[in-house]
Amino acid sequence: MNDKKDNKNFERTIECMARGIMVGGSIGAIAGWFFMDFQRALGLGMLVGCLAGLTMKSARDKRDRD
Repeated sequence: MNDKKDNKNFERTIECMARGIMVGGSIGAIAGWFFMDFQRALGLGMLVGCLAGLTMKSARDKRDRD
């Protein structure tokens, strides 16, 4: 039973991180077209996306506990 809970938690973490990286990278790419160096904008967008993914996972976990 605990193994299923660990797998679900891991899958949720991966899902949130992937979504955050994709959205952050996309926004960074758009910023790279208009405002700054493309590689720097893409990298910063993906980094911020990782943090956003962790925040999204935390919010989902908190909502599920309540």
